[in-house]
Amino acid sequence: MRLPSLCSAALLLSACAGGGGGMDAGSRGPDPSARAPRSVEHATEAPPRSASPNLVAIVDGRAVGFAELREALVEAAGDAVLREKVVDLRLAARLKREGLSVDAAAVARERTLLLETLDADPARGEELLRGIRQRERLGDARFGALLARNAGLRALVAPSVRIDDEGLANAFDMLHGPKRTARIAVLATLADAEAFVRDLAGRSFIDLAVERSLDESAARGGLLAPVARRDPSYPEALRAAMYATAVGATSAPVLDGARLYLVSVVSETPADGTTPDAARARCERVLRLSRERLLMDALARELGAAEGVTVFDRGFDRR
Repeated sequence: MRLPSLCSAALLLSACAGGGGGMDAGSRGPDPSARAPRSVEHATEAPPRSASPNLVAIVDGRAVGFAELREALVEAAGDAVLREKVVDLRLAARLKREGLSVDAAAVARERTLLLETLDADPARGEELLRGIRQRERLGDARFGALLARNAGLRALVAPSVRIDDEGLANAFDMLHGPKRTARIAVLATLADAEAFVRDLAGRSFIDLAVERSLDESAARGGLLAPVARRDPSYPEALRAAMYATAVGATSAPVLDGARLYLVSVVSETPADGTTPDAARARCERVLRLSRERLLMDALARELGAAEGVTVFDRGFDRR
């Protein structure tokens, strides 16, 4: 039996907030093409006294019970909800064993952290969060459970986080150091990369990236968000090429595992002049949150392991 991947708050932060970077420089906010479904009229009166407790709706005089919807509901989200329940049960047991608890203040802090990660402007953060919740179908019950789950995970991993000089240097570089804006193309073979370079004599990097790059940034002509020299969310080989190539130039093909990169450096923004001492408190906070998030993701995966879970209803066991 294989349980699906968990949509934890920790994962929500890294996957939806745009703080990690990866190969995607685009906004991870709400999709403007996504619209909330049309509202269905909700009953303003209590159901008839004879109504079954499993009654969901009455459609043109016909009763629709939960049993009639169950199979489709399980198909739509049953495996994800089961996985969340598995994690929650094991998380509660682990917290009890460690003598820890999660209160309302800890849950509220998780929501605040999520909004801060989405955007520095609270109003914009709320807007982005609404879009994420709509896309992920996170109603009040699942979203509240997700925040509580995150608070519990954080309480367990927080004592393991260590703040070291190298980590602080990385955080300082990302926050205040120079950043380069570049376009990339990811190619399958060396022959493809060499052909790409040859064709730059008559065509722009943007057009060729749109046409040939295998990376998701291809739709933007390979454009990435500004990248710091020590940003760990980008492959080291890519960062090295980005900072070894002159502004306005294109790198030689860079091999990183099974991928080949070509990097065209667009511009460089210099360091902002902040000193490490002045930035230390902020760097410590950013580093701590980043390391907590990594440990929380790992712990959520551990707690969500299928071992020890016996599923009797096949609808919850999607393979």
